[in-house]
Amino acid sequence: MKRYLLSGILLFLLGSNPANAESRNRNQVQKFSLLNNQLEVDFQNSLNVRLKSFTEETKFSLASQNTVTNLPKNIQPEISETVEVGSYQRSANLLKGIAATDTSLDQVINVNQLRDVAPNDWAYEALRGLVDRYGCIAGFPEQTFRGNQALSRYEFAAGLNSCLQQIERLIAASEAVAQEDLDTVRRLNQEFETELATIAGRVDSLEGRVSFLEDNQFSTTTIFNGEVIFALADAFGGNPPGGCEEVQLNLQNGESSNIVNCGIRSDGVARSTADEPETNTSFVQLTRLGLETSFTGKDRLRTYLISGNFDNGGFTNASALNTNMARLSYQADLDNEVFLDLVEYRFPVLDDNVVISLTPYGFSLSDVLTSNSPYFDTGRGAISSFGQRSPIYGIGGVLDAGVGVDWQIFESLRLQVAYGAANSDDPDIGVFGSNHSSLGVQLLAQPTESVVTGLTYVNSYNSDGVLGTFTGSVNAETNGLWSGGRLPSSEGGGAYPGAGIELGDLPAQTNAFGGTLQWRITDRLTFAASGAYMMTNFLEEIPGFDLDGNINNEMVAGEKPFGNTVTYMFSLGLSDPFNREGDLFAFLFGMPPKLVDAGPKTPGQSVPFFEQAVRNTDPVPITDNDPRVFPTEDNDVGDPNNGNLRPEGTLEQFGQEDEATSLHFEFFYRFKVNDNIFITPGFFFVTNPGHIEDNDTLYVGTIRTTFRF
Repeated sequence: MKRYLLSGILLFLLGSNPANAESRNRNQVQKFSLLNNQLEVDFQNSLNVRLKSFTEETKFSLASQNTVTNLPKNIQPEISETVEVGSYQRSANLLKGIAATDTSLDQVINVNQLRDVAPNDWAYEALRGLVDRYGCIAGFPEQTFRGNQALSRYEFAAGLNSCLQQIERLIAASEAVAQEDLDTVRRLNQEFETELATIAGRVDSLEGRVSFLEDNQFSTTTIFNGEVIFALADAFGGNPPGGCEEVQLNLQNGESSNIVNCGIRSDGVARSTADEPETNTSFVQLTRLGLETSFTGKDRLRTYLISGNFDNGGFTNASALNTNMARLSYQADLDNEVFLDLVEYRFPVLDDNVVISLTPYGFSLSDVLTSNSPYFDTGRGAISSFGQRSPIYGIGGVLDAGVGVDWQIFESLRLQVAYGAANSDDPDIGVFGSNHSSLGVQLLAQPTESVVTGLTYVNSYNSDGVLGTFTGSVNAETNGLWSGGRLPSSEGGGAYPGAGIELGDLPAQTNAFGGTLQWRITDRLTFAASGAYMMTNFLEEIPGFDLDGNINNEMVAGEKPFGNTVTYMFSLGLSDPFNREGDLFAFLFGMPPKLVDAGPKTPGQSVPFFEQAVRNTDPVPITDNDPRVFPTEDNDVGDPNNGNLRPEGTLEQFGQEDEATSLHFEFFYRFKVNDNIFITPGFFFVTNPGHIEDNDTLYVGTIRTTFRF
């Protein structure tokens, strides 16, 4: 049944009928991005927070969390209401015969485009500046006032009155207006006081208006917003499945030990599990509620709450598909409980060219380092976790507190720096003594209007030697299966090393380099790419050990393990398909993080990968069905004479690169119902999941409905 469901989703994606699609005019003001017809990064105004509506800025920022690209930008000419020249001319009764003329105005016209107006004095220049910044005058289609003479003082005053009304509307909506513009309005008011009084019989005093604007320039404002996701999801494939179970080991010394076994194999076949993974169609939710507050009009305090119910790690858990490569973008095992998700404060300095971010809880590198991905949006972007952004931004795992700096060096060049740490609230550990920490530096450039590219460096320390991206193989995430494993020891249990020398958490340092690219090929077609190379070096030496109590392995003892991992992603996105504004069709292809070089190869017994992938959730064991993560046989595995074990007692399990290559293919179509509701059917599959050749292709499908308010 589930195969038919997923097949139906795929056919739905590939066979959408455009016949009923409503034809709409594109909004030419919005130039880029697959999420909102804008590129991920708006360099020209991304840090200029002086003239932006706080209400508009915070309306839909919950899902993306994409740092400084959500910070206020300059006012665009896409105002809600533009006063037509014809309308205020009629009200002032300055021109004759206008009522009989078609006055439908489609285009905002600059004053200097009106042919019968001579720009000869300061007042004209001042008004033109106000029009350019606030879009407060619309001209006739042939770009004239249709008057019998050059712009008179009364006509000029009518235009000034229109601009003043527009500025009033902006301030009433809590949008900031530059002080120099207020000074300009005051001076124009003085010079045209008589004319303004004549045409504005309903206006008592412009001086009073200016005072009102100054007195109400900004007040502390808090906005409540949120996002709710309903999702139907199913999956199949990946055989042999997980089927984790607890196995009791009989040790030589007469004692026993329990381990978590995720599919004991014989000749490469899982013997202790069912033939199919335990996956069923699930109906789940993810809710995020936020309060966004500004105290000065330039700063922003964000406080978010979160709740979800995709239990037991979703399809990643060991009894299902048993791999991080099946992770959906919206899954969170929170048992429908409500948790604090983020507390963050941002403010600009140095003429608003630098933005400082302070996050005491809920920090992520991608909160400061712009991911430069068209699909980094939980509710409207990619349906898979891997498809959202480059894994380099997830290095370090779940962090708690952090700080960030975003500096717009030039109009098209930005430098971003971020540092985050886990357990920073523990006074015994502190921010700089954390067992998990990451430092990221990124240079973001916009060489042309249609291209944004970035170079990223991340340095991370982790006490258990894991990457923390939760998108690659277990072997890659653990840099060779070292964390928590055991080395052979005759004192602990003879040939079976599971009771031997416990390695525990091996601390490691990761240096990662990555690049991103977004290229708007046409108005509707966007190409994106990302890649990263991650180099991990463990900081402690391998202790001395033996294989059967008599043979010491001197070749690797004393060495420090290492692991190098590679990942990449390519995508094509078609915005507004079938002339449906706001819709998006996307195809993504890539390789999840793969361990391509590691060492030294060492005998030992590894353990299932337990790690917290989402803040406030419980760790879920994952093995990728890797035969190195569990015993070769399930009968009397502690017996050194067991013929199913190698003479030396174990396999060389630690320090080996991935044997095969997993490839990720993803399709989704996002329907925009209206500005607040989106429906996204999507489907992805992964070949050789876990980068293991014996693993069959896995398939995951979903229909995600997103409500935003």
